[in-house]
Amino acid sequence: MSWAENVLKDLSAHGHRVTAPRRAILERIMQYSQPFSAEQLFRDLGGETGPIGRATIYRTVDLLVEDGWLSRVHWSATKETHWASEHAYVPVEQGHQHHMICRKCGTVILFEGCDIETLLGGLARRLNFKIEGHWLEVYGLCQVCQRAE
Repeated sequence: MSWAENVLKDLSAHGHRVTAPRRAILERIMQYSQPFSAEQLFRDLGGETGPIGRATIYRTVDLLVEDGWLSRVHWSATKETHWASEHAYVPVEQGHQHHMICRKCGTVILFEGCDIETLLGGLARRLNFKIEGHWLEVYGLCQVCQRAE
């Protein structure tokens, strides 16, 4: 089953409507090879003259992030900085994941599990802080871009 089919099944199971615009959004998301922004998705689906409104696209992206089917990453397509002026997204399977992001080509490598929980647990106890989650992104060069340098 494809990522889009899994998402549609999950949306339906949670009482969300499975509409033609949502299907089109998911199909377009699956075509990206780099992180994408909601605005880029809007433009790629026809922009102002397209069949899907900006609000529908942004609401769908927010829903997919909330349900764990998209992850936010900080990546700039211009490569002038690692930090984008707007969020970028990548499709993911549900679960606790982190990202390694190539600063050149935008390849995102997902990895599960990290040893940071041990470090954070000790830090939280020392500072009397209740941690509710964390977000780990690692920047560098993927194997392909390393070879090209």
